[in-house]
Amino acid sequence: MKKYMNRLFVALGAASMLGFTGCIEETFPTDMATPEQVSSSSQSLQYMTNSLPAYIVTKSTYSGGDFDWGYTCQMYVRELYGEDFPANNDGYNMWKFAERASSEILNVALYSFSYYYHLIKNANNVIVMASDLAATGNANAKASLGQGYGFRALSYLDMARLFEFRPTGVERLDNAAQEDGVMGITVPILRENMTVNEYKNNPCVPFYTMYRFIMNDLNKAEECLEGYKQSTIAYMDQNVIYGLKARLWLTMATRFENSPEDLAKQIEADANTDGYGVLGITSANDCYQKVAEYAQKAIKGHTPLTEEEWTDPTTGFNTPQSSWLMGASVTSKEQVNNTTWHQLIGILASETTWGFNQYNFFRCIGKSLYDQIGSGDWRKNSWVAPADAGKSAVPSQYKTNLTDATWKKLPAYSNIKFRPGSGSLVSRETGSIGDFPMMRVEEMYFDYFEAIAHTQSVTNAAAALQEFVNKYRYTDNSYTCKATTLKDFNKALMVQRRIEFWGEGINMFDYKRLRLAVTRNYNGTNYKTDFIRLNSNAGYVAPWMNYRIPESELTYNQAIILAPDPSSAIVAQ
Repeated sequence: MKKYMNRLFVALGAASMLGFTGCIEETFPTDMATPEQVSSSSQSLQYMTNSLPAYIVTKSTYSGGDFDWGYTCQMYVRELYGEDFPANNDGYNMWKFAERASSEILNVALYSFSYYYHLIKNANNVIVMASDLAATGNANAKASLGQGYGFRALSYLDMARLFEFRPTGVERLDNAAQEDGVMGITVPILRENMTVNEYKNNPCVPFYTMYRFIMNDLNKAEECLEGYKQSTIAYMDQNVIYGLKARLWLTMATRFENSPEDLAKQIEADANTDGYGVLGITSANDCYQKVAEYAQKAIKGHTPLTEEEWTDPTTGFNTPQSSWLMGASVTSKEQVNNTTWHQLIGILASETTWGFNQYNFFRCIGKSLYDQIGSGDWRKNSWVAPADAGKSAVPSQYKTNLTDATWKKLPAYSNIKFRPGSGSLVSRETGSIGDFPMMRVEEMYFDYFEAIAHTQSVTNAAAALQEFVNKYRYTDNSYTCKATTLKDFNKALMVQRRIEFWGEGINMFDYKRLRLAVTRNYNGTNYKTDFIRLNSNAGYVAPWMNYRIPESELTYNQAIILAPDPSSAIVAQ
């Protein structure tokens, strides 16, 4: 016990030197465990392991601000930065300054930076405590070690994609990034065995190091979780690890296809002796083959949501279903804020009387995306059609517990995709308690289709996409995918991804890896306010999608280099 407890205390102390504890209130066994708590508990390893899924839904980790309510907040913010998530009005839009990409996005990045490194800190603590016990053959310790590596990999995969500066098409930003040497640079790696001095002098690592580090963690997690069955949807099993591998391989595949020089750097990095292992790739096609392999592995044992599961007004998108691989799990009212401001259901569930809609504030689907949903697609009834908004009676095609009187209040394009917990429209205490998907099997199907478009043919991929949509999402078998080029196929696939994962915090990563323009200002747009109607540059990453490490971090780690400030780089046209 003493050996790994000493390492644990070093890790805890070193992390605190980086400013990650700040004004955080640490509780046990939720959120984060302290050395004193660990040493006094006979169930310390299990408590420490429990801190990982608990931290996913924690609240007020930094200051209790508008962007500080757990992993679901990270997902929500990623939706704000896209083009499919307008509000019906901005009178009570507490996030409009982030949507307009003003200086507020620096605060968003600060919260994200703090949040993820706290989660990494918890994961490192689990790794430290479980590693020695797992080496003795302790089955429980091995499973805990798998959770530690898995949650750490999830955190770094998100951070690498969020914080790496990618070209924006804004000359002053791209030139500054090039001159400052931040192109291709991600974030610092905080390992479980680092010393305090190493923590304090820890540069951001390049993508080719970060990718290997993440894959190494995922390989270890896969091995440790062999035979493990999820106790709840909040924990990881091998299917989740396969899904994370598919995400990572797809990130690399897209990058290396478009940048041969980056591929060369990645291949060269395999010779590094830093202990992070080798990827063993020679081409982007190798990566796409890995996407297909791991997406297929992740799919096993899971089936796409049915119309009945998706549209159920009591359990839809608040209760784990057949398609969920992993989710954020809220089991008690104490886990969420007792206001509507800082909790996902209160913001997204349009049907409640206690949520944000009491202030006539609703999150809607963008008109341009809604208009691309086929008439035979039952998902279209997840949003209120303009012709049905304000009707005196609930149209029969919508599955809802709303009365005729309350239906009239829903504006055009508002969502009924997300439901309050237990379908509770009037009780905050009950309605706030609900789960939220972090990975669904549908993502793996779409990843697989994209992969085979490259490794087999566009014809095969288009046929597979068409079959999937007609089988699982259309009622009249009317969907067709006529794509004959990769460009056209990716466009068709992205429409389906945007519809499928609206509100789930996934699509921003696709926009960034594919360098897709965000277009909010168009004829008929339902983005209500001029200063939010931003259009980014075609063929580039929207500037605000390049998260910036907060300047305050220089106080704790002088080895980092800050990317240029992305705020206000693009204004409304």
